Amino acid sequence: MSLDRDDDPDARTYEYTDRTLLWRMVQYLLVYRRLFASVVVLTVFGIIINVWTPFVLMHAIDVDFPSGNLQAILFTSLFYISLQFFAWLSAYGQEYIMALMGQRAVYDIRQALYSHVQDMSEEFHDHSSSGRIISRLTNDVDRMSELLSGGLISAFAQIFVVFAIGVIIFTVDTRIALASLSVVPVLLITTLYFRKKLREAYRRTRKTISSVTANYAESISGAKVTKSFARERISAEIFDEVNKQDYQANVDAGKAQATFFPIIRFISGLGIAIILLVGGLLYIQDPLSITLGTIVLFLQFNDRFFRPILIIANFYTSVQSAFAGGERVFAVVDTRPAVVDSPDATPMPEVEGHIQFEIDEYRYGDGPIVLEDFQLEIQPGETVALVGNTGAGKTTVVSLLNRFYEVINGSIMIDGIDIRSVTQKSLHARIGLVLQDAFLFMGTIRENIRYGRPDATDEEIIAATKAIGALRIFEGIENGFDTEVGERGSRLSEGERQLVSFARALLANPKILVLDEATSSVDIYTEHAIQKGMKALLAGRTSIVIAHRLSTIVNADRIIVIENGKIVEVGKHADLMQRKGKYYSLYELQIRPRAIRAS
Repeated sequence: MSLDRDDDPDARTYEYTDRTLLWRMVQYLLVYRRLFASVVVLTVFGIIINVWTPFVLMHAIDVDFPSGNLQAILFTSLFYISLQFFAWLSAYGQEYIMALMGQRAVYDIRQALYSHVQDMSEEFHDHSSSGRIISRLTNDVDRMSELLSGGLISAFAQIFVVFAIGVIIFTVDTRIALASLSVVPVLLITTLYFRKKLREAYRRTRKTISSVTANYAESISGAKVTKSFARERISAEIFDEVNKQDYQANVDAGKAQATFFPIIRFISGLGIAIILLVGGLLYIQDPLSITLGTIVLFLQFNDRFFRPILIIANFYTSVQSAFAGGERVFAVVDTRPAVVDSPDATPMPEVEGHIQFEIDEYRYGDGPIVLEDFQLEIQPGETVALVGNTGAGKTTVVSLLNRFYEVINGSIMIDGIDIRSVTQKSLHARIGLVLQDAFLFMGTIRENIRYGRPDATDEEIIAATKAIGALRIFEGIENGFDTEVGERGSRLSEGERQLVSFARALLANPKILVLDEATSSVDIYTEHAIQKGMKALLAGRTSIVIAHRLSTIVNADRIIVIENGKIVEVGKHADLMQRKGKYYSLYELQIRPRAIRAS
């Protein structure tokens, strides 16, 4: 699934019916059964009061006023005030509990979405920008919040009020009831007409705000690149175009809403006019056939009949906005990871580190072949370096080993166990991975080193740092191990970030270690520091090193040269240099310019 494609304003994210979306959301509310039951009780109580109140007014006009009984009028007034108090109390309880229940549901949805995105395979993240994922987690879930935090249950309550009033008015006077309800067909036709317009309008606003979020997130991440190429003005123009699309989408949605509500109010006004006309004619023709209290009761009921409809109409726009956000959230939640544990998957046991690659071919999706006839066996404790031109397939090898992608044609075995037969979590626990782009989380250097082993002591952290030759470097930084690294480690140099990732991997103490061009971003001084501790880092572990700087892997037990997805050379550094083949060419191209610069 590609969120980038699905966020095209003209594309639908997924095929969900309104009923499906509504039921999916209601399920998150039904988890809190006691709260839900409390709201139902309070809602029924409120409906009874709402329907009862007009009869109190009718009684006052038709019975108390003509009787001239001041005591009766005072009692009716106090009773009316009591009803209003209980109506307020019921409404307060409903609103509070619905808000509480709705926010819990929103919390559950956001947590479920976050957890699901964490479980998604690399293929999903390869094709989906972080900005659009963030938009799902924030903007789209917020739109659902408007529906779940009271709106949904309140709308159902208003529907019951409308039906209750519709039934009751026929028991009072069929003639005025039929006349007042004559506008209902017009109301239904109007609502159905605007239904599609509002749905599409709010779907478009969700997609445009997603584009705004994605563009903004990208511009922040690439701020240095933008400045270095003096692209600030062009970047602002691109954002302006995206921002205009969001502006226009919201204007169109506002226009549809602004047209819809006044029409509903106008239809409500027609209902009052019809009651006054029909009631007045009946009263003039035969005052005994209808009372003034009855006419007032119908005017009250008209207000109570159309007020819920206005609330539902207002709620309907929230529904469309929530549905537009909901279908985008559920589209992600319902997307299955490309790599999943098999039903009978078992935890990976402790391993010695014997790895066997038997890959007939591998390609990403429908793309070209990346690996072909790749046969490689790595012995326990052996350090193997993978070298080759960019795009040769080196990173794909270690990605498949970690099951970030799934091998289809072939297999990968660790100690004779097919990695597809074990759980991904247990597999990753056996493999330490240090990437070229050392990602650090907000927090201190100490917290980032401890990331792979939360229970590690300070002494173990220092020992791991010392083993890779970085203790002096970290102690030389202001605040030492308690230095805040900033977002993505922005307060540290590239070399320092890489050293943190080295220490993090070593502290986790994996039996298999993968270094994916892990020294390509460090300076010469830092590289020497790493070289000193490299033996300690690799000792007793099966290690796969993808090397950008070939000088870092000259002591590897074996060097595997990959070209166009195939192994073309295998041997130690000295042997490969004597052959003067592909490895020799790569080494000469890299080392000779250094020698020239040094001279």
